[in-house]
Amino acid sequence: MNLNTNTWKSFLLYKYFDIVPGKYHYQDEYDVGETPYVSASNTNNGVGSFINLPPDFEGNCIVTGKIGCTAFYQSKPFCATSDVNVFIPKFEMNELVATFIVAVINFDENYRWNYGRQCRVGDSKEISIRLPAAADGEPDWEFMETYMKSLHCKPVTTTITKNNLKELDTKEWKEFYLHRIFNAGMGNGIDAVVTTSNNPNYNYVSRDSNGNGVVGYIDEIEGETPFPAGSMSLALGGSFLGSCFVQNKPFYTAQNVAVLQEKVPMSDYTKLFLATLIRNECKIKYQAFGRELNAHFRKDFTIKLPVKKQGNVPVMDDKKVFSDDGYIPDWEWMENYIKRLPYSDRI
Repeated sequence: MNLNTNTWKSFLLYKYFDIVPGKYHYQDEYDVGETPYVSASNTNNGVGSFINLPPDFEGNCIVTGKIGCTAFYQSKPFCATSDVNVFIPKFEMNELVATFIVAVINFDENYRWNYGRQCRVGDSKEISIRLPAAADGEPDWEFMETYMKSLHCKPVTTTITKNNLKELDTKEWKEFYLHRIFNAGMGNGIDAVVTTSNNPNYNYVSRDSNGNGVVGYIDEIEGETPFPAGSMSLALGGSFLGSCFVQNKPFYTAQNVAVLQEKVPMSDYTKLFLATLIRNECKIKYQAFGRELNAHFRKDFTIKLPVKKQGNVPVMDDKKVFSDDGYIPDWEWMENYIKRLPYSDRI
């Protein structure tokens, strides 16, 4: 089925949902159980844990986090923290229709909300999203259900087996400063509220750990130069601190996002290898709202990398471009390692 959004209309969500806040439960009130406890997370369908309290909400609801407004469909009865808004349908909603609405909310709203601009219940009642409309001017629930049924997804396959993997021995890896490998600088720092999406041509990258960090698609911004495809984005703070992605299209960034641009040519495979190490390093040495990356990524942020060798002897660089000791990162080894991972042939 074709998805022609030109004929869609805007609808206020509160007309079709009762929107209420979640209910906070202190940790001493519950133990591990079977009731999903939904939090303001953007992973695992929003479920942070399973507790032994009776559900506060029936299933067949949509939930959004106050931070980021990430939406999920909850099919079963659940509890939810006070950082969550619960959308209880006023109409006969099923999972297919709910999934359609969730996708639209996440596409159109995620990048508009953050820690400084949280989406509370009152804000949720002002949210208007574009949906297919029926002849009577109401949302076309039947079309949404039919469209979702028409989607097909083949299982992802790979021709690469685990037998192809190289041994990952890090004992002889050397330490490199991030700013010696990349031109590391701040992104555009554009607030979502000043963006438009009338004729979107650019990705809008924010501090997010999903969707390659892309939280929206926006128009060209006068006076701002987009970053080129192939650059890497790095979240400097917040709960997704250290999220690092290779961007495959030109993009603008939100606040507190850095951009890493290669000093020497390297493949996307090598960049994926580096992005993983950057994320792992952040988990160990840095902390949201405490020790964030802003003061470190251009100064003393380091990662350990395999070094180029001839036989068992490191190849040294007299110019000491990447290291004061003269070590050279082995870009080719990193690329080949990623290529040997299962599903790398799907990149």
